[in-house]
Amino acid sequence: MWLAMEYSKRINNLRKSLSETDIDTIFISSKDNIRYYSGFTGTFAFLLINDNKSIIITDSRYTVRAQEESPDYEIYQLKSGDNWLVNSTKQIGSKLIGFEGNDMSVNMLNQLKQRSEDKLDWKDFSNEITKERVIKSQSEVKIIEETISISDNAFNSVSKKISEGMTEKEIAWEIEKKMRDLGAESLSFDTIVASGLNGSKPHHSPTDKKVKLNEAITIDMGAKYKGYCSDLTRTIFIGNPDDKFKKIYNVVLRSQLIAMETAREEMTGEEIDKISREIISKENFGEYFGHSLGHGVGLEIHENPGVGPNSKNKIMAGMIYTIEPGIYIDGWGGIRIEDMVLMTDNGNKLLSHAEKESY
Repeated sequence: MWLAMEYSKRINNLRKSLSETDIDTIFISSKDNIRYYSGFTGTFAFLLINDNKSIIITDSRYTVRAQEESPDYEIYQLKSGDNWLVNSTKQIGSKLIGFEGNDMSVNMLNQLKQRSEDKLDWKDFSNEITKERVIKSQSEVKIIEETISISDNAFNSVSKKISEGMTEKEIAWEIEKKMRDLGAESLSFDTIVASGLNGSKPHHSPTDKKVKLNEAITIDMGAKYKGYCSDLTRTIFIGNPDDKFKKIYNVVLRSQLIAMETAREEMTGEEIDKISREIISKENFGEYFGHSLGHGVGLEIHENPGVGPNSKNKIMAGMIYTIEPGIYIDGWGGIRIEDMVLMTDNGNKLLSHAEKESY
């Protein structure tokens, strides 16, 4: 019942945005937005939404699933030789279509224009389609917390078993298996395991390199559950860490914790990024922190809001995002620590609870 109410609310909000423009129909093509507005989980579909009708366009492989997952939508089943675009838009009286410019290629848009036989005009409506997803509902927060729990528990279990001689690929495989065992439907991205000098590459792909005694391992991992993603990074040390590792680790950790504790609603992503970046810079490691402090997480692993040096967007209550400072030094290695947080009226609520080392 709550799911039906959630989808209805989302569509009504989208229709409100629609009413403030000259666009009469919205055409949704991205898989994540299709799921967000309809609940449909198949791999092929389009949505048409106007002020009083909602249509899901799919083929015979998915019509039963569409009926089950999207009961409030009319189903338009594609048939061979059918000009589905003209027929479906004619059915609801469409003239000006708002489409997802940030999802659709130029080639696809041209194909749609040709298929519409010059009977339709097209206008980018991307921002209005995606902005609803930035503020998470209570039900979304609950699902995301469940997803985070999967990756947290997987890390806590596997990290204790990592030992000298294991390869990066073996560690990644153990993590991925554990997340699956704990209920993940898939991974939210390819697992990163970067040991030793490989730690200087923020998005290193696991190799056959064996973990050595007295070196660091950065693990960046995430699960996908009920469509939603988690994102977690920890840096651990096999053996006895030296003073340089301890110093850099504590700089990264302090910059993360202070940014997490200091951030408040209506601060911009740029302002939150600056909190962490200034701490790292004052310790003379600023040039080694090359990426944004964080990013939004939801149905996609990277989505709004932005939390970086040029992020002018405000962070509002209900937004879920990462805080993940890192220092990467070529010829030495790297350290990154990442947690997911929920902005509330009283500041950030920590959502990630995986074990975190202190040195």
